[in-house]
Amino acid sequence: MKKESDDLDRLTVNIADLEQVEIQIASWCNRSCSFCPSGKFPVPKTGMTSETVDRIISELERIGFSRTIGLHLMCEPLMHKNIQDIVKQFRDRLPNTFIRMESNGDALKNMDRLGSLMDHGLNEILINCYDSPEQFATFNQKILALDPTGGPIWYWNQWQRNPATPKKEWRVVKLRAFYGSGYSLKNWAGHVATQRPETLTLPLSLDCARPSNRLHVNYLGQVILCNMDWKFEVVVGDLRTQKIEDLCNAPILLDYRRHLKAKDRNMPLCRQCDSGGPTGLQPSFPAADPWTGLRALGLDLKRWHPWKRIRSALGIRPTPP
Repeated sequence: MKKESDDLDRLTVNIADLEQVEIQIASWCNRSCSFCPSGKFPVPKTGMTSETVDRIISELERIGFSRTIGLHLMCEPLMHKNIQDIVKQFRDRLPNTFIRMESNGDALKNMDRLGSLMDHGLNEILINCYDSPEQFATFNQKILALDPTGGPIWYWNQWQRNPATPKKEWRVVKLRAFYGSGYSLKNWAGHVATQRPETLTLPLSLDCARPSNRLHVNYLGQVILCNMDWKFEVVVGDLRTQKIEDLCNAPILLDYRRHLKAKDRNMPLCRQCDSGGPTGLQPSFPAADPWTGLRALGLDLKRWHPWKRIRSALGIRPTPP
């Protein structure tokens, strides 16, 4: 009995300690990329209802959640027509959280919208440039030219570092270069073809932390296993009717955690998943302009142990013995 109790304690998660709650704020993405399950099977094009949004916030508010809210689970969040109001609801009722999203940027033709999202309470947006260096350059120039009325925006690519302010006060934009070929991209638990140069034997003998350190809520308000569960194959329960702490430690999640901690992925969804396998070339965050490194160097000169940081800023590696 004691061993069973110890195992349960080891697998049980305190919901307030979760790293992130990821939310599918819209059911779809406007793109269908070869490396992504989006567009590979039919889904209704709809946004999460206001009632479901309110229920999620109420549950997080009740338990005092103060960590990260991700509004981009398996979707393009800017497709939701009320995304700004939703961001504001999260900010007003969960003031200590870090609210972020990832986007393809297609809905940011008018860059004033980006500033407005920040004004409504968004802390960080990561824009993935999938098309070409020219697309990256266009976004880069638009962001450098931003002059938002609601306050300054910290452009990560310009400074190559995060701001020193508390995360709940951030107004950060990151631009990622995702074009080209040769990336080691995951197969999304078998929902897209394998895209790795190496051959992997599945199921992998690997742990996975996602069912332990994050909670994933689809646009219907259901808690699902993880961000690979595009077809909602492993539904944990319904947040619209169940308490969030009960869902966080539901029997099915405890069972998955038990298997994954033992590096056993021979379970539905996990057995086809190559996430966590060997990683090669990854998408990059190019600097905004040639002066980026010098600005970083100038900041580093004010910090402790300057010579080590100067070498790092200039890209100088220590000479091996």
